[in-house]
Amino acid sequence: MAINLLDLVKDQVTGQLAKQASSFLGESESSVTSALGGIFPTLLGSVIDKSSSASGAKGLMDMIGTLDLDSLGDIAGLFGGGSSAVNSLLGSGGGIIDALLGNKTNGVIDLISSLAGLKKDSSSSLLKMAAPFLIGLIGKQIKGKGVSGLTDLLLGQKSSVASALPAGMGSLLGLADFGGIAPKVEKVAAGGNSWLKWLLPLLLAVALIYFWGKGCANSATDAANDAMTKVEDVATDAANAATDAAANAAQSVKDFFTFKLPSGFELVGANKGGIEDQLVTFIQDSSKPVDKDTWFNFDRLLFETGSANLLPESKEQLTNIAEILKAFPQVTLKIGGYTDNTGDPTANQRLSTDRAFNVMNDLVAMGVAKERLTAEGYGDKHPVADNSTEEGRAMNRRIAVRVTNK
Repeated sequence: MAINLLDLVKDQVTGQLAKQASSFLGESESSVTSALGGIFPTLLGSVIDKSSSASGAKGLMDMIGTLDLDSLGDIAGLFGGGSSAVNSLLGSGGGIIDALLGNKTNGVIDLISSLAGLKKDSSSSLLKMAAPFLIGLIGKQIKGKGVSGLTDLLLGQKSSVASALPAGMGSLLGLADFGGIAPKVEKVAAGGNSWLKWLLPLLLAVALIYFWGKGCANSATDAANDAMTKVEDVATDAANAATDAAANAAQSVKDFFTFKLPSGFELVGANKGGIEDQLVTFIQDSSKPVDKDTWFNFDRLLFETGSANLLPESKEQLTNIAEILKAFPQVTLKIGGYTDNTGDPTANQRLSTDRAFNVMNDLVAMGVAKERLTAEGYGDKHPVADNSTEEGRAMNRRIAVRVTNK
């Protein structure tokens, strides 16, 4: 039976560690427990990511070799040894955190603090306490098995970590999709021309109708010729439609929203009437007050289907929003995530939350102060279109922003 490291952590470490650490840090045990529930999958995800390279796996083995695996099982003893023992644990954990998280440490601390309602210093200390316990637990499981034992063990943890990561953490850490499946693309609030979808079926239908109808009265050759004529006519119409579509596309270029921000940044690829246009107009219009009902929908965000992972094509619009916020430093935003009503409501709620947090974290990574942003997932609540149609469901799968201060 495969070993689940997160279950082992919960059974062997979390309860004792939460109780002892809450007393040491002066935080509530429930808050510390909540924080550890996010910290251990975060650290394990980083360990898995690090083990994906030969040098990273070797570094993990060296890290395990520096720990006293037996003493890490005695949590009460460690905390009972006074401040020197705890400080030693924190020092050991600090080195592990630096190796695993690097310059992402502060972002992780912020997210854990927000998740659990802890002071940032407390979240930092908990990370440093949890790291040696996790690495020590891994070391005990692979004792005598070497690097191959390490990679085999960690490979089996991907699905449990993916489901346990706090909302937004995967995006913050840049963790790859643990499912290993080629991503399908899902556009939020999708739309566009669809005449190509029906062109080929229509051609076939025309051919069949004429061939069948003429077959009883005329020769097969005459019926086939008639059918071919009709096919050619429809093909000509389709070609004309394609020409018109190309002309419309060319015309739409003229409708791009061009705007140079006070910072000097010129928005890229923004459509007239799109989120950038609406947001800048709203910010600059002093007659429009901030309220709880005015939301602006992203129109060029791409996610993997059923996933919170943003695809690279989303960067252009996210960059525009980040630059708008930099140009108007008094503005703060709330980011909302929404799904359609298909599938499990609980899963939809989590997906919408993860997507909202991932968008927020990407904006923070682009230089927007985290204090200016909040994020929330609403699942299938607040639909803007009919969920009984595919077009309506596509419109309901969206990410939107609301100005909370300007």
